[in-house]
Amino acid sequence: MHEAFEYLEAGQGPAVLLLHGLFGGPENWAPCIPLLASDFHVLALKFPLDGSMALTSLQTLTEFVKAFLDAKGIEQVALCGNSLGGHVALDFCLKYPHRVTKLILAGSAGLYERHLSDGSLPKPNKDFIREQAQKIFFDKRHINEDLIDRVYHQLQDRQYVRFLIRVAKLTRDYRMDNELAKVQVPTLLIWGAQDEVTPPSVAYQFQKHLPKATLIFLDRCGHAPPIEHPERFSQAVREFLLSTPAAV
Repeated sequence: MHEAFEYLEAGQGPAVLLLHGLFGGPENWAPCIPLLASDFHVLALKFPLDGSMALTSLQTLTEFVKAFLDAKGIEQVALCGNSLGGHVALDFCLKYPHRVTKLILAGSAGLYERHLSDGSLPKPNKDFIREQAQKIFFDKRHINEDLIDRVYHQLQDRQYVRFLIRVAKLTRDYRMDNELAKVQVPTLLIWGAQDEVTPPSVAYQFQKHLPKATLIFLDRCGHAPPIEHPERFSQAVREFLLSTPAAV
């Protein structure tokens, strides 16, 4: 493992890089990785969202992804991103189109997202956290005390909270309406039918603007399809990667 990066890795074959959302991590993809690793070289990268890296733009994360792929010796990759990870994946496609074979977006930021971008600090109490989590998951069984406690602990650090809001503002201010037409790779949009953060209307907008996009909805699913429905999500990704011709 390269010292500068934290990631999960499994399998052999064409490379697939999984990118998580703002409050997530590589572990979000843990149920999906073995389901994809029979056919692909699967990697799930951890973004430096702990405040340790100065983020002046979303492109900082794009360059972080490039540095990771360079360190791993991976020239071409299929990118799969949830929420913030989708936004980074799109930006990477625009900056380095020759390195992306296919694109999978789930609840992606980039057009519209309900988040902390109004500049206010969230209330660091567990009721607030539980209320926000209710908007992310359709299946409330995913909202457990371990999750609440972990986020509560993170939000006690006011400097970290300010960092999160800065990231949220960066995504809000970088709208991709006029850029999406330049994304020429085959794209699969996998959306939760009950997503409250990036509602289904956002998925239709992505489909409208991305030239080579296919859209599918997962029912009884919120903003995090890889977590709520890893089997259905992974099967859709696997079929897309195996059946759809890659970008030339």
